[in-house]
Amino acid sequence: MSSPSSAVVVFDLDRTVTRAGTFTPFLLYCMPLGLTLAGRMLRGFLAAIAYVAGRGTRSSFKARLLDLSIAGASRAQVQAWSDGFVKRWAQTHIRPGALATIARHRAAGDHLILATASFDFYAQVFAEYLGLNHTIATASAWDDGGRLCAAVSGENCYGAAKLAAVQTYVAGLPGTTRVVAYSDHPTDLGLLRWADKGFAVNPNGELRRLALAHNLPVVDWNKA
Repeated sequence: MSSPSSAVVVFDLDRTVTRAGTFTPFLLYCMPLGLTLAGRMLRGFLAAIAYVAGRGTRSSFKARLLDLSIAGASRAQVQAWSDGFVKRWAQTHIRPGALATIARHRAAGDHLILATASFDFYAQVFAEYLGLNHTIATASAWDDGGRLCAAVSGENCYGAAKLAAVQTYVAGLPGTTRVVAYSDHPTDLGLLRWADKGFAVNPNGELRRLALAHNLPVVDWNKA
């Protein structure tokens, strides 16, 4: 921390900093076009239907999508895909208000965290691009040969698991500090309420109602 008065600032990624979710677009970026992709997309769509119907967890759904797409790729290849994807997406899919808010907190000397359910391999690249200090994300699994496994290592960094991971990280920082948090999603309500100041960013209807009920400010990051 740069000064006793600085804050820890937590940013969600998907639909908070970015305009849309990132996982499916990332996988599509990595996969070549053709009939093989069409078949994999169909199986992925069926897996999504099963998940929405309550058959399986978010972790198992993510693992299935990896199995249908990039599982088995080397660390070097996954890093190259991550670098290319973030470079492309950052040109058009970052909300201008996110960039302005990050710049303001950075200028204040705050400690900036990206906390996301997205996989660590590309979440870390987003954090580096945005100039953030630390990344909390869903951990990927790798085999002994350095190949990506179709699995999640540990818990999916979502909802209560994300809040617990943020709390653990903040508790390990020196000194007592205030926490500011930004998210678009109702599953982060616990994080927004735990923070000293929580902001609902371009919320959907459910989070907008919850923000009103819990006196959380609503901000529009489609504007700088």
